Amino acid sequence: MIDCPRHVLSSPEFLKITFHVITIIAIPIHTFGFYCIIRKTPKHMDSVKMLLFNLHCWCVLLDIAITVFGIPYIFLPALAGYQLGFVDAPALVFYLVVTFLTGVSTSIFVIYENRYHILFGRNCSWRFFRKYCIVLSYCLVPLYFVAPIFSVPEQETARKIVWESLSCAPEIPEGHFDFFVISLNIRLMAITIAIAEGVPFFQILIFFSLNFYNLILARQPSGLSRKTTQMQNRLVLALFVQSSVTFVIFLVPVNGIILFVYTGYHNQILNNFVFLAFASHGTVIMVVAHKPYRQFFSLLSIRSSRKATIMVVNSDVRL
Repeated sequence: MIDCPRHVLSSPEFLKITFHVITIIAIPIHTFGFYCIIRKTPKHMDSVKMLLFNLHCWCVLLDIAITVFGIPYIFLPALAGYQLGFVDAPALVFYLVVTFLTGVSTSIFVIYENRYHILFGRNCSWRFFRKYCIVLSYCLVPLYFVAPIFSVPEQETARKIVWESLSCAPEIPEGHFDFFVISLNIRLMAITIAIAEGVPFFQILIFFSLNFYNLILARQPSGLSRKTTQMQNRLVLALFVQSSVTFVIFLVPVNGIILFVYTGYHNQILNNFVFLAFASHGTVIMVVAHKPYRQFFSLLSIRSSRKATIMVVNSDVRL
């Protein structure tokens, strides 16, 4: 087998260093996220405060699993590769990553459902079923990928099959853990991903649509003030931004993996960036989607710039 073209962006060293940099950057970002949720959540968002905290916890766990424990160097379209992180338990790390990922998606659905319930659903029949639906959704989170975990192939035979299936030999990391094959059963993995991705996606889509319809398209009571209407429109905008960020950060990389596996396409640079996209999401969803946190971050930036300006002026005066 010929070697794949060597490039710094396709190397395991680039991937490992970048993941470590992301970890260093993510620590203050996650701390800032917790601070914003606990201390800067406004009164009108109290009903969703703990749900935001729950979502952020899932995001932090996902970051830790990918950037600290895992650091996956995967040879798509094969569902196999090396683990460059600190834990030599690839099957466990894979299960944790996909479980935390579905936990993030489910937590986003719960936030949408909460907004619908608070604004429109208190007097409809949904209030009798919502708690059961939420509990069931969270019960499914650790169950989605149980079948692939119990179907991990015998590694010696699986490694030979994977190496023979690759069009070229990717660069092998130095001092690596054993080469690990997640699955040879592409159909089982495809069905599992479709269910684990599809269920939260359609839940989010349903409640986003319900919120959008009731806020924009449904006939509003004649007594609504202009200020109330503007607040409702801003809420729809926040929902749209949150959906867009979620789509870009999670669905695009996931569907990129599906596309590579389905077409048999191998490009190690793209493989590395797919998993970097998962690792670098941090608290972007929360900060981008919710105005109070953006305002607080902007305020910190303005204060820092003012302090810098004052220091420069004082220096000029002394001179």
